[in-house]
Amino acid sequence: MAVTIHDVARLARVSQATAGRALGGYGYVSAAARARVDAAARTLGYVPNTVARALASGVSGVIGLVVGDIENPFFAAAARGLSDIVEARGYTVLLANSDEDEAREQAAVATLRARQVDGLVVTPHSSSASPHLQAALAAAPVVLLDRTVRGLAVDAVTVDNVAGARAATEHLLEHGHRRIGIVTDEPVIASSAERLKGYRSALAAAGVAAAGELISVGGSSRAEGYRAAQALLRLEPRPTALFCSNNFMTVGTMHALRDAGLRVPGDVSLVGFDDLEWTTLIDPPLTVVAQPAGELGSEAGRRILARLDGATGRPRRVRLDTELIRRGSVAALP
Repeated sequence: MAVTIHDVARLARVSQATAGRALGGYGYVSAAARARVDAAARTLGYVPNTVARALASGVSGVIGLVVGDIENPFFAAAARGLSDIVEARGYTVLLANSDEDEAREQAAVATLRARQVDGLVVTPHSSSASPHLQAALAAAPVVLLDRTVRGLAVDAVTVDNVAGARAATEHLLEHGHRRIGIVTDEPVIASSAERLKGYRSALAAAGVAAAGELISVGGSSRAEGYRAAQALLRLEPRPTALFCSNNFMTVGTMHALRDAGLRVPGDVSLVGFDDLEWTTLIDPPLTVVAQPAGELGSEAGRRILARLDGATGRPRRVRLDTELIRRGSVAALP
């Protein structure tokens, strides 16, 4: 039979209410009574009911995190960065996966709110108005990670996606490429829309028309990246260079190039987004736009802690820099 708080109170010779305050860390309890309660809990092996404690104290010690795809190494690194910051302050991170689906994101937020989390860090699928996030904000601090939502007055931590995509496209232009395709995610996602904007901006500055046929929109998975890349490779003439706007789409594109019998960079030059370990293990190593995923999570952790500590004022948008890392997957146009 599970040990209850009533058992702890009886062994400690205090009331159940006193035992609850001592174990929950709220309200006044004398030092002597607290010591007896702690000793009794250790002796009995009492495991506190964290949900009950949160209801009683109003503090759960938990930060909810909703990411777009738990399988994506980018989100793993961001989650680690967040955890390192908030766990140092005694918080635990409760992770949920939206799978880049609006309905699943809403369900995840609702579940975390039901768990009485002290704050929420969310990677929103859509940049449009999100009533579920607005409702969550009324109950607890909310910080957006990697993406923004129009009209939602909350802190957000992102990278400069426009500058990153512009640098990638300019790099291809500098090597003589003019027929540059982009394999991109749905523009409803704020980061994807910004990367598409950076691509178009670089082409416009170089006097190159951004042909609609060279913009191939897929989903967030490797399979969608594969299909989107295939559509570009079937064009006549096909693109001489490709820019992929996230790491899953890069993997899908590389599979499509391999299946088409095309060499990188001999037949098609390639630039990806995200500097993951595997990008240096392939031959040739991949030119990428690197973004500081771990620092994104760390900064989101600092922002949520600041709000939990009572920080007020206008919402802050923290935008971190990206870096173009030049390797061997881009060659001059013959």
